[in-house]
Amino acid sequence: MENITIVGFGNSITAATVSLPDETKRWLNILQRKLAETFKDREFNVVNSGVGGNSTREAMARFEKDVLAHNPDYVILEFGGNNNDEKPERRVSFDEFTELLGQYKSGLPPKTRTIPVTFPPVYTSRSQAEKFPSYESYLALFNTHENRRQRFRELLKKFALDNGWPVYDLHADLGRLSQDGGWEKYTLPDCVHLTEAGNSVLAEGVFRVLKEMLRQR
Repeated sequence: MENITIVGFGNSITAATVSLPDETKRWLNILQRKLAETFKDREFNVVNSGVGGNSTREAMARFEKDVLAHNPDYVILEFGGNNNDEKPERRVSFDEFTELLGQYKSGLPPKTRTIPVTFPPVYTSRSQAEKFPSYESYLALFNTHENRRQRFRELLKKFALDNGWPVYDLHADLGRLSQDGGWEKYTLPDCVHLTEAGNSVLAEGVFRVLKEMLRQR
């Protein structure tokens, strides 16, 4: 039986621990089940290397320990959501982001393929800030930096295109599904992290991409 190792590498969207104490509802675990059901002749080892709050710089500081140490066949890369911060020393510029992506690529084993995932929509709703006062400054910061966050999404997609890697555009999928005010089905009241339904969307989207890659393997 062929053994395949998949690493999810990113921030809190990858970790999926926010308001999801049941690990079976987290998207990487859903993905593993779907893969096992579809490819019964293969064994899948899925590693969650998501750390909440990580910028791209902070994530790359643990690249060797949390990614390369697992000798992955596939990495699901989710970067760009925490590159803006009130503290200037934590901010990641567009140029640095591009350089870090280059370091990521150059550090990969030749066998490893990557599926970049775009950061999901952030719903900076005033009504939500009023319902959850502790999120107000947090949401204000996210709102201020939406244009920058979109630029990081675009740079990630360009990086994938330049390397011939497929992208799963979570941002676009959730944007479509959340039209007409239905975003609360997929996004938690903090306006950023994913609900159980949102995790299912992410798992299904990555599964669709990875399924085709595995069939061509």
